[in-house]
Amino acid sequence: MLKEYNIALLGFGNVLRAFAALLERKQEDIVEDTGIRLKVVGVATNSKGIAINPEGIDLNAALALVDKNQSLTSLHVGEPITDAFEFIQKVPAVAILEATWLNPQTGQPATDFCRAALQANKHLITANKGPVAFAYRELKALADSKNLSFFYESTVMDGAPVHVLRREALLGLKVNRIRGILNSTTNSILTRLEEGIAFDVALKEMQDAGLAEADPTNDIEGWDAAVKINVLANIFMGVDLRPSDVDRTGITEVTVEAAQRAVQNGQRIKLVCEAIRTETDVRLSVKPTHLDLSDPLAHVSSTACAVSIDTDILPNVMVMAGPSSPTTTAYGLLIDTLNALRGRR
Repeated sequence: MLKEYNIALLGFGNVLRAFAALLERKQEDIVEDTGIRLKVVGVATNSKGIAINPEGIDLNAALALVDKNQSLTSLHVGEPITDAFEFIQKVPAVAILEATWLNPQTGQPATDFCRAALQANKHLITANKGPVAFAYRELKALADSKNLSFFYESTVMDGAPVHVLRREALLGLKVNRIRGILNSTTNSILTRLEEGIAFDVALKEMQDAGLAEADPTNDIEGWDAAVKINVLANIFMGVDLRPSDVDRTGITEVTVEAAQRAVQNGQRIKLVCEAIRTETDVRLSVKPTHLDLSDPLAHVSSTACAVSIDTDILPNVMVMAGPSSPTTTAYGLLIDTLNALRGRR
């Protein structure tokens, strides 16, 4: 029997615009596979206005308006909505998909938005790393107390099935080490440096592709990668650490000459993220590392990502994904939404 659920989008940047396009394209496949039809009844943005329509937002019209740099308010029905918090309260949706701007050093404002969504008795699906890095235990406890889903597959590796492993497949295991290449922008830049392309040119390629922000600081200085390894450690290793606990070094000092010299020596430079369990704690690091070609991570190139999870029973469980795009991240949001609506917690 077909079931229709109302959902709302908090944010409408690259990822949630990709989600809107993906939903338009895959809606009938979703119905066939799950018996669920998703209806977007609200979209809230920071710079393009807020729109709620209980009968459903015309997603193609919303995408066209944003492409023309126009406001979404023409799609709104009812009294104007003043801000994101009012939107969360008033939008007639059972689930909020959140992908707003994030300060990786504070986790805000995304963490406050996520808390508000759960307090409003709505399932929470986020692509934002900050809430998981800074407030995972609080948000998970809040969701559990209300029998709501709090899912975050798209926070690491652009929607590839990583977090679901911990929730469904690695039960009862002790994770001792996590290693990965988790930032698409830096991995692509390092690959291009090997090919003799200047750092600034390689970075601009990623910006032009929509995979790096106009201000690339969070990527090239290692903040994005630090938050991601922090998220994985908190989820897989049961700790409660913060990005400031990560020993972090970015790639700004890596040159074409250094990258090509590494290749000549049978190595590759990669921005390796690592979490290691010691006898007393868990230590996190992000730093450019020379990897021998015998290391599988050395062969993760361009915008691909990978993570290796070492447990007390299963050694080196590895997930690889790529190349990444806003659509791959959007797919993680889609799967999380469907799982929430199918009763997964």
